[in-house]
Amino acid sequence: MGLWPGDGHFGKRYDYSTEYVTVMKKLWEAGHSDFKGEYFQMDACKLSPRPKRVPLVAAGQSDRGMEFAARHCDFNFALGEGVNEPTKAAAVPARMLEHAERAGRDVGSYMLYMVVADETDAAALAKWDLYNEGADKDALAHLLGKAAEDTAPSATSMAAAIQRSPSPVNFNMGTLVGSHANVARMLDEVAAMPGVKGIMLTFDDFLQGMDAFGTRIQPLMACRSHVELAA
Repeated sequence: MGLWPGDGHFGKRYDYSTEYVTVMKKLWEAGHSDFKGEYFQMDACKLSPRPKRVPLVAAGQSDRGMEFAARHCDFNFALGEGVNEPTKAAAVPARMLEHAERAGRDVGSYMLYMVVADETDAAALAKWDLYNEGADKDALAHLLGKAAEDTAPSATSMAAAIQRSPSPVNFNMGTLVGSHANVARMLDEVAAMPGVKGIMLTFDDFLQGMDAFGTRIQPLMACRSHVELAA
């Protein structure tokens, strides 16, 4: 549509974001900014009223993205990987830890997984098989082809993670398929990976999935044993 600013701009997106966050933090903390940079030039810019502290979350999968998160943010969203391989992505939060240590800050990862759960493993797997059978293979192939067009790929990039997916669907996150008990066990494995501060979840049927997580899965998770369920 003629909106792509070019690969050069895309390659500098974290330099741009660094200036943007620098300006915003100055405004939040002091209420004014005279920042002069390559992308932003503030001239007596003011913000009032100032907010309380604003937590910042990035979503860097590459090392450059994690470096940005480590220096400027509080948490980093990252992709889980695989189907029923809860710790396949262990290297991702481990790398975030390394970047945070170099920056001298405490920045952890929130890992993304989809949950497909049912009463039994067989019932959950039947749903997962149905989703795979009904997938629009042409559309997914087009998406994967676009991911492969990344002109500056690295083994740690989101494009590379998408290309590694073992499933033709749901390829931008880890997927946990099974009974409520087995999903709870796998989520505990995710939570135990070094550097994981939290888990982001989505569900095949979101409303039912949320209810099932709260009432059937969460009570079985060791890492959530401190949570008291409402009556």
